Amino acid sequence: MNQPPEKRKYERYDTELKLYFDRGFEVETKVKYQLLDKQNDKPISRKYAALSKNVSAEGLSFLAARQLKPGDYLNLEIYLPTATQPVYMEGEVRWSNPVAADKREGPMFQTGVLLKKVNGETVDKTVHFDKKYHVNWSNALESILGSFKDLAKRNIKK
Repeated sequence: MNQPPEKRKYERYDTELKLYFDRGFEVETKVKYQLLDKQNDKPISRKYAALSKNVSAEGLSFLAARQLKPGDYLNLEIYLPTATQPVYMEGEVRWSNPVAADKREGPMFQTGVLLKKVNGETVDKTVHFDKKYHVNWSNALESILGSFKDLAKRNIKK
């Protein structure tokens, strides 16, 4: 399947992190709800597992066994190997395309997400260009990769 034309504004950094996502709602409300299993009144978990492929100043790509639709709003939990708590993100699906199926796991889909919030903080307001290190950065990159100063030292930029 053809990938959409390149529209990214920022460098991408390869990642391979475990994450979970569920479909959220873009509208903020004060109502809390849970879906309950009719048979035993226990909450139903609607989280789906995925594996991140790359991250940029305002986007994230991941592989999952579920195809999503452009416009779907997602809640994401990113699990860093060295952290005790996940990084919470929210974003909007921009594209979701099938990739070569794994015989053991079945069909897989690569999905691109425009990140809106990281740990409750708006992403687009944090995007900035660092003149010293010549890198575009944001709270999304900071939360996953750490300091861009450390990244420049490790020279893992692709």
